[in-house]
Amino acid sequence: MITSEIKITETLSPTLDSREAATTLVAIIKEESKINHKIEIDFTGVVFISRSFADQFHKDLYADEEKLDLNFKKASLDIISMLRAASNAQTQRKTAVNTYKEFVFNNLSKSGDITFSW
Repeated sequence: MITSEIKITETLSPTLDSREAATTLVAIIKEESKINHKIEIDFTGVVFISRSFADQFHKDLYADEEKLDLNFKKASLDIISMLRAASNAQTQRKTAVNTYKEFVFNNLSKSGDITFSW
């Protein structure tokens, strides 16, 4: 199987510091994955990766069930560490369930009993 190569610095800045950049990179990866599922991402020249980039990269990359064979080429230990940290911090977000109590007063002065009780 042929491996596709994506050189990050050909399309993005050498400082990967925004969520938008992560979304752009994932879009490039997903477009390339239509041709080939084995993709090598070349980090040559990348000097910095932010936590927000790593977090968004992980969320966007795994937003669907598509299986990709990714290989990170020439990624520094700092880059790998940041990607791992973002990956380990991911959890499924659950919809918040809020319940509210409703109080009905027939006398406005009674609301003070509830309001000042906490």
